[in-house]
Amino acid sequence: MRTRRMKVLRIPVACFLMIGVLTGCFGIHEGTEGDRGTTDAGESPDWTPVTLTVFGAANAAVLRQAYQEDEVMLELQRRTGVKLDFSPGLNVTDPSVKLSVMLANKELPDIVIYNAMTDRSKVLSAKVAMPLDELVDMHGPDIRKNAAAALSISKANNSDDTHRLYVLPGGVGDVQFSPLTNDNAWNLRWDLYKKLGYPKLETLDDLLRVMERMQQLEPMNRDRKKTFGLGLNLADVSGHLMLDRPIANLQGYVQASSNDAYLEMGTGRLVPRVSDPGSVFWKAMKFYNQAYRRGLLDPESATMKGVTLTEKYKTGRYLASPSHASLGGADSVFLSNGDTDKGFVPFLIEANPNHIFAGQATYNGNPYELFIPKSSKQAEAAMKVINYLYSYEGAELLLNGIEGRHYDMASGVPIVREAELTARRTDPNQYLRTGIGKYVSLIRFNPSLDPRGFPAKFDNVPETLKRLVTPVQRDYMDHYGYKTVTEPFTKVPTYVFDTSLLGSLSAKPGSDIQAMEQQLDAYLTANVARVMFQKTDEEFEKAKLKFLEEYKAKGAESVFAYYETKYREAIATLGP
Repeated sequence: MRTRRMKVLRIPVACFLMIGVLTGCFGIHEGTEGDRGTTDAGESPDWTPVTLTVFGAANAAVLRQAYQEDEVMLELQRRTGVKLDFSPGLNVTDPSVKLSVMLANKELPDIVIYNAMTDRSKVLSAKVAMPLDELVDMHGPDIRKNAAAALSISKANNSDDTHRLYVLPGGVGDVQFSPLTNDNAWNLRWDLYKKLGYPKLETLDDLLRVMERMQQLEPMNRDRKKTFGLGLNLADVSGHLMLDRPIANLQGYVQASSNDAYLEMGTGRLVPRVSDPGSVFWKAMKFYNQAYRRGLLDPESATMKGVTLTEKYKTGRYLASPSHASLGGADSVFLSNGDTDKGFVPFLIEANPNHIFAGQATYNGNPYELFIPKSSKQAEAAMKVINYLYSYEGAELLLNGIEGRHYDMASGVPIVREAELTARRTDPNQYLRTGIGKYVSLIRFNPSLDPRGFPAKFDNVPETLKRLVTPVQRDYMDHYGYKTVTEPFTKVPTYVFDTSLLGSLSAKPGSDIQAMEQQLDAYLTANVARVMFQKTDEEFEKAKLKFLEEYKAKGAESVFAYYETKYREAIATLGP
């Protein structure tokens, strides 16, 4: 493998004894050979790594200890000379709440990753983020090269009046669209759907009827626990974002900014999400209310966190999902249990014939933004390892693992080893040992293609892709004559949307708009389940009316008008 070499951080013990800080005692050399990034591929010498604390780099459910010992993390440490301490994220049930506490106490780790959808405004208003312009200029060649447009948007929309760079985007790349799964559509158990004789599944009413019949086929899971059609994690701050996700996305609406705003793909304009009683959001709320009243929605959804939700999917408690992401690896669990006929596949249900949001173009990245606190004593080391994650080598390490261990190069193309694929199929915890796919929030750069011409995610190399198809996916494709699982999505004229500008918008820190938005978000999170879990149509409508009155009274109209204006200004300044 042709690499661009990077010296690891070797810190003489004398540096610690004489100075007590790292500045001046180490350096990562940013080379210029090739286009893929920086690494030292030789044998690790005897050196002491720099230790950096990090928050938000992985889901707390997969963190068992402060120092991760999976193969990917150990290789990242070997290549960069940086050892990541994940202790700030241990035993965290709600990252947003933990972040609020850390911001209030000003006790922050060296690197903080957060969900911009729920936490950007409070991060910016806390004014704890270090300006990164000089650090990126000095130690961020891969950041400047692979995320230039994203940096411009961040400085324009996620800064103060100085327009300095405070936060770095995550997942910067090209179009993200999987040939085998989809996170923006309904996912149903194919085996049960098949047993029902492939019934009509065109509308949400059809979906309710199909889930009822599926539940009748499988009323209990293998542990003899009651099954439901589906569940939600409404106790999470971002839980409400999942309830209308497939309904809105498949009807051509994109939610990537204010919680009270959709982007309407057909017109390109913002429309209210929550404050409009006739919106898709309320269509989704009515759907879930009906599901609850039919015994299809798990009543524990009102108080459920994401960790519990995915566990229930993995144990077969739910038969449908509003997103593949919620499944938490359920398909792998079924395979490891020997249930090769069980599994989920995506469906186009009540879809707009011209515009759907099934694939995401994201040169500005995903919601997992990153900052280095002003309090960090090791900002230079942090920036250097962050830069590595913006390189092709760094990205492909997190996405694919290690050459010679998880994949091999054959005629210039990476081929995932059969032993790795077999382990994934038979052990749902394989990713915890390898680290491949474990650090979703840590990924800074997520390109579609490697500069050498093959997919940057090696699972999508055609030869490997064929071997990744599960028996359920193969049966689904054979039944409909598809070449890939998500082929029907690609037949819609517009199925990809670029969320870069929309996702960059936020209220100005300390402004009245920000204060109103925070009140609106808190009210939404606290009260959405109270409307959903009503027992009659009359009670639902009454609860909905009360919700809307109280929600609008908190300034919904002003907040929406702000985002509508900001979006128009962003388009005028940065282009559509």
